[in-house]
Amino acid sequence: MKRWVFGAVGGVALLVCVVIWRLGDHDLERRHSETLFVTVSGARIAGTIWLPDEAPTAVVALVHGDGAQDRTSSGGYAPLINAFLDRGFAIASWDKPGVGQSEGNWLRQTMPDRTAETRAVLAVLKERFKDTAVGALGFSQAGWVLPALTRADADFLVTVGAAVSWQDQGDYYTAVRLKREGYDAKAITATLATQKIEDDRLFGPNATPDNRPDGMSRDRWQFIRLNRGADSRQALSTLDIPLLALWGAEDLNVDPVRNPEIFRETLGSRPDRTRIPARIVVVPNATHGLLKAPEYNWQLTSEWSRVAVVRFLLEGRNAYAPDALDTMFDWIEGMVYLGGR
Repeated sequence: MKRWVFGAVGGVALLVCVVIWRLGDHDLERRHSETLFVTVSGARIAGTIWLPDEAPTAVVALVHGDGAQDRTSSGGYAPLINAFLDRGFAIASWDKPGVGQSEGNWLRQTMPDRTAETRAVLAVLKERFKDTAVGALGFSQAGWVLPALTRADADFLVTVGAAVSWQDQGDYYTAVRLKREGYDAKAITATLATQKIEDDRLFGPNATPDNRPDGMSRDRWQFIRLNRGADSRQALSTLDIPLLALWGAEDLNVDPVRNPEIFRETLGSRPDRTRIPARIVVVPNATHGLLKAPEYNWQLTSEWSRVAVVRFLLEGRNAYAPDALDTMFDWIEGMVYLGGR
């Protein structure tokens, strides 16, 4: 009987230790860090630079996707940041304008505004980490931000779940949602056609704030109106920075078939394509953010089930699809080596 009790207690203790160990992926307080401040268009932007235990092999700036995101994306970035730090990279991230400690209003930004903001942060990082490769990792909407940078700004770029066309991305997102709600192909096509006409009325050149959809703020309406024509083809066609572009094969937000094709075609047409590396990767069984599918495959994190939330807390970095993080790490290290840094 005593052996059974001791065995049960030991098993529980082991389980508790494993849980605590896994929850450590969500703890950034134990990491060395520095404050980051930069002023862009008169607004003070605040963030954090997290440092690995040894001198960093490279510095990576995290560039947000859509939404009012703070520097850790409400804690969602923590496992990713810890994984990068454990690999020897420094990580920088900042609160979007008007979020957390940053001044301004992110909803009044164009994609070029977001590029200028990222460029300013990268300049600070290059000054802070002299003789160390500095690059950016951007999610989703950052696919319209990062390609406009130049080699003077960054040594490497990584995009995750990037769409080429804002309009096409919206169509794909809606089509997936409708399909999941049970609409057939004919009904989806008809709905998209109707939506295009309605979007032109709501957000087109003759639209006014009074045209905005019910429940949409003036700022959000203006943000969509300013950016709905975003398309990265031109920027990609002249990109002079090494690029790793990743998509999850099960992406519900961005087409993981057509967008890699366009990236491949556009990057491949550059006159200096052989001199500037570009790698296109579609990660099997992965979501828009490269987490494991189907465990985490919703269009919005706000839609996650309670089981998914608890699972993410317990899995930490292991919530990412197999090899997704190592693909980033290995490629960045390769670019550092090729660049002689």
